[in-house]
Amino acid sequence: MRSAAKQTLSSTRLSGYTGRGDKYLGDIAQDLRRVLWKTQNTFAHGTCRLRDIAWSEVAVLLVEWAEDVHNDLGLWRTVEAYQRQCFGTALPFIAGPADAEPQGFDARRIQYLLWNLWICFNRELVLSPTHQDLKRLAEVASRFLDERFARVPRDSGLKRFLATPNDYGWDVKRKLFWAGISSYLFRFLFFKYLDDEKRDPDIAAKDDFVCAHCTEWAGLGAIDVLAGALDLPERDRATLRSWYERHRSFFRVLSRHEEGGEVKTITARNLVNGCPYTIRMNVGQCPFLPGMVVYGALTPWRDEWYWSGAQETFENLPEHEEANIRKEMLETASAMAYRYCPDEAQQGRELIRELHAKFVAYYGSDLVSFPDGLALTAAEQKRMQGEWAEKPEQAARIMAERGFDQAGPRMKLSPEFLNHDQGIGAFSNPEEGEEFMLGFNRLVSAFRKRGRELTENELHAVRGFIVNAASSPAFVRRLAYEHGAETIAETFLVRDWPPEATLEVLLRRHKGRFFRKRYPSLSLLQPIHPSAETQKGQVYAR
Repeated sequence: MRSAAKQTLSSTRLSGYTGRGDKYLGDIAQDLRRVLWKTQNTFAHGTCRLRDIAWSEVAVLLVEWAEDVHNDLGLWRTVEAYQRQCFGTALPFIAGPADAEPQGFDARRIQYLLWNLWICFNRELVLSPTHQDLKRLAEVASRFLDERFARVPRDSGLKRFLATPNDYGWDVKRKLFWAGISSYLFRFLFFKYLDDEKRDPDIAAKDDFVCAHCTEWAGLGAIDVLAGALDLPERDRATLRSWYERHRSFFRVLSRHEEGGEVKTITARNLVNGCPYTIRMNVGQCPFLPGMVVYGALTPWRDEWYWSGAQETFENLPEHEEANIRKEMLETASAMAYRYCPDEAQQGRELIRELHAKFVAYYGSDLVSFPDGLALTAAEQKRMQGEWAEKPEQAARIMAERGFDQAGPRMKLSPEFLNHDQGIGAFSNPEEGEEFMLGFNRLVSAFRKRGRELTENELHAVRGFIVNAASSPAFVRRLAYEHGAETIAETFLVRDWPPEATLEVLLRRHKGRFFRKRYPSLSLLQPIHPSAETQKGQVYAR
């Protein structure tokens, strides 16, 4: 009967690709699991202990990482290279810029790997990257892997798989799904993503994760890591890294190109920007017929386009409806439509900058606070009514078009927002638009303490502000500029690095999507309250 570690490892392997070193991995994982389990009995604290079954998963994770380093699959190399570029060190919080570069199964590498993924095994634990039990675990694993892999041939089935041709988009997509869903680097983060987003592991969720999600690996997504790992021309690397900007729209099929009994390509027109797309198919039974409208997403590869995720078809959508579709997409899904409508995107950016200038002129700052939701709503309505009064003709037209009975947009806010009485921060971001933060009083109180004598509620408030995917780095930097970043460093138990450098690492780690190409948006930010996620009791392990 196979051990749990061997079964876990077997479930992650690709069929059809085998290397001479693969047969050793199961036994190594099984033995490593026993070593790790015994090591936890020597921990100085109980906070880093895991359930027995989890040690099988950790053992497999470390063996897969070692396989990557041993055979230079390129995943770990890409992560370290990116972090070196961004932070001046391959292992932020673990190794400084002046320290020796990590090589082989360096314990510091394992320490950083485990620290990044520990949240996948214990969601309630805030773990210091230099926790003494984490270091102990990394040192033991380093010695074990160094000894065992010395006898393993440098030949991996995964290496052979990644070396296969990348002629078509689906060749790359297959590798992307492996990297994002099955590889040690992202597998557990995918499970966390499903849990956080309350999604099922269907095609849509998988496609969203592998193409668009930014992860705790300094904000890198699966597309970024795969682009660095594959042997590709630089142009292809850039194309793959752009797949987070999938062109999701309605497409009318114009024609099909058939050859040898197959539909090689179809040509379809984007109903929003009017542009034609050549879409590679290579199928005998193509479901897309001329005249049909398809709703779906497309990604580019070598001057052609490929369907990404699922598609929905409309066989009898009349052409006179296309103008309404364009209007609705630009109004209700502008951030998506802006990806392929550059002129409209530029107009949106100019509008956001104009609104930002008006916000600052009215309030005298880009950041203001209000005691409660009603006060904020009243102030914002008064401000916008004044702006409308400056352009009466434009205001009258908008009122007629949208059925407004007063000069000024209606602010549709939830009762939770209106009744909130713990302070609300309003920040005008010239690149993103306005951002609102509930629980602002507690957040500012925590920042002002500069990391000293923080209460549990203040720790939760700061952590929620940083890990909240909606709050922009500009908002965080704005508070750090005024009050310092010491509280942020203390909240994440980082004490050996300068607070400002710590802030930049954490922003990349938790807000990676803001470091990609962005479009204007309006965000309502809600902190993680003790009554919600932290109600379970979050433990801070120093």
